[in-house]
Amino acid sequence: MAIARVQVMTSIVGKEAEFMQSVAETAALMQKKGLRNAVRVSHSGVPGIEVWSSTLYKDWKEYGRLTDKMLKDKAMQKLYMSSILNRTGELLDSFEMVEVPGFEEGVDSSGNIIAATAWNVLPQEGNAGNFLKSCAQAKELHLKHGANPRLWQVMGGRYSGLMMYALGFESFTSMGKWQEKVKKDQAEFMSRQPASAEIAAQIILRPSGIL
Repeated sequence: MAIARVQVMTSIVGKEAEFMQSVAETAALMQKKGLRNAVRVSHSGVPGIEVWSSTLYKDWKEYGRLTDKMLKDKAMQKLYMSSILNRTGELLDSFEMVEVPGFEEGVDSSGNIIAATAWNVLPQEGNAGNFLKSCAQAKELHLKHGANPRLWQVMGGRYSGLMMYALGFESFTSMGKWQEKVKKDQAEFMSRQPASAEIAAQIILRPSGIL
């Protein structure tokens, strides 16, 4: 099952150009070193502009090996030190996400546009199972209409302990078409689901037109 490492950053006011350059250089170096890194920016769901740097690993063994390799790499150390001495951004959050068994999609990207909902499973007995059943049914429905669904369990950060159900699309055009196609079935589906969780957050991420 895939592991995702996420760092969420934003620019210091007045340092936007330097921040964007630093993010682009870091992403390029990580990719050169063999890491599956992608950068997206917030489109909606947060008060400011956030830059999400996500790195995917095929399992925990690869996560450990490549993380150690990255931390010892001289080029990465030099870039990291430069980001400290010439600070252009602020780290807002960092966390890991683990694919939930039965919802494995691996290390391939779900799409350019990510629409994610963070769910807090209600504490009553049986709700964890009910939530997973609902997600399995939702996955079937969403796949049928053309989205790429994934279910993650979040470890640490602002979404710690929450379940992240994410839908991937290649473009906003495809997302808009999907929303129109699915809305009737989605409303019927939601009306049949037991109340097993509550929404904690919703966010849409997209590629940057500048980075």
